[in-house]
Amino acid sequence: MKKSILALSIVITLFCVSYGDAQEYNTIENSHPTIHVKGEGVIKTIPDEAVINFGVSSEARKLAVAYKDNTSKMNSIISAMKSVGIDKKDIKTSSYNVAPVYPRNEKGHQIPGSPVSFKVSQQLMVKVRDTSKTGDIIDRAIKDGTNIFQSIQFRSSKIDELRKEAKIQAAKNAKAKAGLYAEALGVSLGRLLKVNKSGSRPAPARQTRMYSNMAMEASPQIEAGSMEIRETCNLIYEIYEEQN
Repeated sequence: MKKSILALSIVITLFCVSYGDAQEYNTIENSHPTIHVKGEGVIKTIPDEAVINFGVSSEARKLAVAYKDNTSKMNSIISAMKSVGIDKKDIKTSSYNVAPVYPRNEKGHQIPGSPVSFKVSQQLMVKVRDTSKTGDIIDRAIKDGTNIFQSIQFRSSKIDELRKEAKIQAAKNAKAKAGLYAEALGVSLGRLLKVNKSGSRPAPARQTRMYSNMAMEASPQIEAGSMEIRETCNLIYEIYEEQN
């Protein structure tokens, strides 16, 4: 049985399952006939970590007063985090800002002159390794002076392993698709010419935006939910037509 190179190049792109398979046929000049396939790997997991971003904003007519108030509250919050089991290495100052506050007119435009007060803001990033304690930690932070909450993000501590698993799944998916389409078209796969890999940042199970001056009568019940890790793999094969 002899093999001859097809005069037609076939490009097949595999899109997300929700959109179905889309196919496009094309002739690539000055190259062997090829088949292009895109495989996807999706791994779902339950987050085992939470990252909370919150802080304290203090304002006073004198900078020293604002600084003292902010430092006192932040030290109290950090002590509270340690007392509920947060390791020192999981508490990080993510920002620190000191700014003058100037008077503004009725239209909200700043009026030149001396500042009327000073604002000191400091934010922490706290990693929670037991997601069931997230609500209690937020409640404790508020009671100890936190008045700025930015976000909560759930994630997995095994992200590298999960990404590897998703990549393997994507490669196998692409290879299977190539074989499936080749069989349906009555051709044979030749050499694997190219491999392109790509991925996306893991979609967090939940990312909640928070606001300043929050008041809570009880600890919030916050569920981690699930998250997805997606990887894609693009393969290019030569194709041949079988002839009797």
